[in-house]
Amino acid sequence: MSNRIMIVDDEQPIRESLQGLFEDEGFVIHLAASGEEAVAKLRKHSVDCVLLDIWMPGIDGLETLSRLRQLDETIPVIMMSGHATIDTAVRATREGAYDFVEKPVSFEHMLILVRNALEMRRLEQENRNLKENTHSTYQELTGQSAAIRQVRAMIQRVAVSDAPVLISGEHGTGKTIAASMVHHLSKRQDGPFIELNSASVPEGRMDSELFGHEKGAFPGALHTQRGCFEMAHQGSLFIDEVADLPLPAQAKVLRILQERVVQRLGSPASFQADVRLLAATTKNPEEEMKAGRLREDFYYRLNVVSIRIPSLRERSDDIPQLVQALAMDQVASLGGEPVQFSDSVIERMMHYNWPGNVRELRNYIERCHILMPGQLVDIDNMLPLDHMPSGSQAAEPGVDLNEGFHAAREEFERKYLLHHLQVNDWNISRTAAAIGMERSQLHRKMKSFGLTIPARKGT
Repeated sequence: MSNRIMIVDDEQPIRESLQGLFEDEGFVIHLAASGEEAVAKLRKHSVDCVLLDIWMPGIDGLETLSRLRQLDETIPVIMMSGHATIDTAVRATREGAYDFVEKPVSFEHMLILVRNALEMRRLEQENRNLKENTHSTYQELTGQSAAIRQVRAMIQRVAVSDAPVLISGEHGTGKTIAASMVHHLSKRQDGPFIELNSASVPEGRMDSELFGHEKGAFPGALHTQRGCFEMAHQGSLFIDEVADLPLPAQAKVLRILQERVVQRLGSPASFQADVRLLAATTKNPEEEMKAGRLREDFYYRLNVVSIRIPSLRERSDDIPQLVQALAMDQVASLGGEPVQFSDSVIERMMHYNWPGNVRELRNYIERCHILMPGQLVDIDNMLPLDHMPSGSQAAEPGVDLNEGFHAAREEFERKYLLHHLQVNDWNISRTAAAIGMERSQLHRKMKSFGLTIPARKGT
């Protein structure tokens, strides 16, 4: 995918000349003639770098910088000015600008700056992802049913080896958690745990994601990128929906598992790939092999050890414990008081089919936490379970049941945050403390809902 740059300058000739320069280099360009327009566009379009003039009508470049970083603090912003002082440059860098250039701009210098800024952002994001995967909080499959105890015992047994593991089960049963347990209980626990969902990778990008690529390896490869095997060296690589891997990629992964080396696309050099492969699928491997979508040799290499995660309806006795654990997860994530559930509601949950398994239960608990924080949920006020028989439970008062769940939840969250922001005079720290949310999380929520701090009078 091409990198996206926003050019913000009130002088049209400068905007157009910079636009031509970067479009010739394969970048996607967004133009803004003012700070207000730049802020509005960033709410609608994500960008990878901003070139920002300091002296503009309306809000100036420094104020624009502040507002842009409220929307996305990871975007590198390069400030431009023909009349700036050293104090202005120092203030801009203190406010978070990546760099500062004087006009007239040297196109060659600007191109180098932008490429360096994009590379810095990419490396920072890669490091954040790697750190999150490496040091992610250890989770276990919750429950005391015979079925889930058997799964935990199997995980304990297979964790000590380096053999590939194939985890099967329906959507939402906890296959990722099971893979994480295998990694954290293994001798590789101090190494990285890298995740890749095959079904989410665009067509034609799988080899790049798995093996990485060198700059210029293919059209649009503007920088070198490490692949999942390289990042997972001395750790574990978890490939979810492994049956969706294209056949050529299956052959290449099989070879890496045998030879323990990987090559980036466009590079003759080889890298060590001391990786334990953990894989998961919701599909029937035998049917996939018969249909020609799954290589037999690849499947048998993966299926050294197999673990099946039971559906929630197969372990409904675990629902009371799961409900309690998930309710506390919502408190840790969103703040507030935990929602409580009466025995009659728990019993109804235990008789519900839960086609989406634990993921559906988690979403239901989250919905209750958002709409009924700290309340006791009983039969007369419980929120609908999607597939309950008609007339089997009360409708939620004041909620349009014809509206999609995600839309209803997002609208409530937006109104909730807007209310508390206004009550606290748009002070981020006070608002975050009042609702029990981290400042960084509040910033992300505000960005996703298009909530920005209003300009103060006189600015």
